[in-house]
Amino acid sequence: MKAVVALGSNLGDRRAHLEAGLAALRMLGAVLPSPLVMETADESGLGPAYLNTVAILVSDETDPCRLLEALLRLELAAGRDRQAGKNAPRTLDLDLITTDGPGGRWTWEAPADLRILGPELSLELPHPRAFSRPFVLEPWKALSDPGACGGVIPKA
Repeated sequence: MKAVVALGSNLGDRRAHLEAGLAALRMLGAVLPSPLVMETADESGLGPAYLNTVAILVSDETDPCRLLEALLRLELAAGRDRQAGKNAPRTLDLDLITTDGPGGRWTWEAPADLRILGPELSLELPHPRAFSRPFVLEPWKALSDPGACGGVIPKA
């Protein structure tokens, strides 16, 4: 499956966290990182500024829910404190934006190792806010690959 994954960090050495996130994504498949990394204000206005980018991930995984689980595990391994709250600063944020499969909404029981996040996980594809976020769209456009992720190209 081809997927667009947004990466962000606003704690510590943000660039190092993004690089570590890209390296971790490579454990899931082939990665094409955007050449553009953007600094953006924290949307909540409470935390430090973010560094953001995106990458195309080509994985053998065919289930977007399992792919999200893998991304959540990578965040936790990178020191993300998901219990700190929705808009809390983070070492690494990995958002599944879209895939080359069908969109939709899913809710399922969290696997045992992810129950720290709650009893259920949920996913909506394409990501409901991605197309209004320049820090996702601009790095995605910078990839300049019309075939990336099933031909899904962000609109200007």
